[in-house]
This record gives sequence, structure tokens and C-alpha cells, in this order.
Amino acid sequence: MDFHSLTRGGVAILVIAAGTLISPLFATPYSYTMDFNLPIPSSDEPESEYGRGWMDEALIEIPHHFIIDDLNVYIDLTHEGIVDLAIILKSPSGTNVVLNQAGNLAFIVRGQNGGLTAYGGSVQWLFDDEAIVSIEQATEPFIGPFKPVWNLSLFDGEDIYGQWCLQIQDAFYAHTGTLDSFGLVITMPEPATAILLMLGAGWVTMFRPYRRH
Repeated sequence: MDFHSLTRGGVAILVIAAGTLISPLFATPYSYTMDFNLPIPSSDEPESEYGRGWMDEALIEIPHHFIIDDLNVYIDLTHEGIVDLAIILKSPSGTNVVLNQAGNLAFIVRGQNGGLTAYGGSVQWLFDDEAIVSIEQATEPFIGPFKPVWNLSLFDGEDIYGQWCLQIQDAFYAHTGTLDSFGLVITMPEPATAILLMLGAGWVTMFRPYRRH
């Protein structure tokens, strides 16, 4: 390989590296949030009078076609016993991700009398794979970003178009609550990044060293 081929190959590598490095800088987040005011569990559930059953599905319809690079989930709810709740997000492609499992011991706290009790109240959660603390290690007041039980990266590469479904199960008796709102924060890379990556690949092809036979 001669000097010029090495130089051109180096330029190609730099272009590819630049495309990779600037991708997070040019990524654009899109937010889709709705208010719901859905009872947990639904009044239609057979055991709802005892505080047990599924909430009606909370649905967000996204009318755009974009590929997911990163996805976070915002949930605002009130419940008398957060430990009761299993929370699942389902994509239009049919992928399910468990955000929180019922029986999460993080929501068993010390009561005013010093005994253990189920935490109840309002919580605002942002589920984010990059969060420092897992929802399973959450502490009071249970507000802030948390890692979900399953990775949201399972949605990466899917098209956002279609109906997103949040399902909440109240798995135990006695407590009830309400889903106030939920939303999706979805990041897709800008086209400029893809162009840089394609240019880099083109340079590699154009300046591949010529071999004499």
C-alpha cells in the first residue's frame, strides 16, 4: 500500500469516526405524552372491589415513521400500595418490556410506628436505561430517573409508528390508585449522521489500494 492510499484510508477512517462521535450531539428527542386518569385496577375487573386486577390499557398512537435509537418512559401515578404494581410497555411491533414488577421490596418502607408498610402516594418516574439507580433499589420519595427491570434497548431499531400500550396490573388486594399520565421520549439520529457514515464507507471503497497482477 503506497503513501497516498494510506492517507486516503486515514481520511475515510476519520470521517467514519466523526459520524459516530457526533451522532449523540445531533440526535433529536421526540416526546409523546397523554393524560389518562385511569383507575388501577379497572372497575370492570372481577376483583376490582377488592383492589386487584388490570387497569384499562393506556394507549398512545404515534403517526410518524422513525427508527428508535433510544427510548425513555415517563409515568405519573398515584396508588395506595405501589408494591402491588406490575407495569409493562408494549410496542406496535409486539415487544414487551417490564418496567416494574409486583412485589418490588423497594416499596416496603418503615411506617410512622416503626413497622414495615407498603408505600402509598404519588410517584413520577422516568424509566431510562442510562439511569444510575434501578427501580428495584429506589428510595423515598420515589421521584426521578430509574432503570427499568428489563432494558428499554429491546425497542431499539423498531419503527415508532403505531399504537404503544402501557399495561398496569394491581397484583395484590386492598389498594387502589390512578394512572394520571404516561409518555414516551424517543430519540432518532439525524440524517446528517447517516450521510457522514455513508461518505466514510464511500471513501474506503474509492481508495482501496490497487493491486497489480
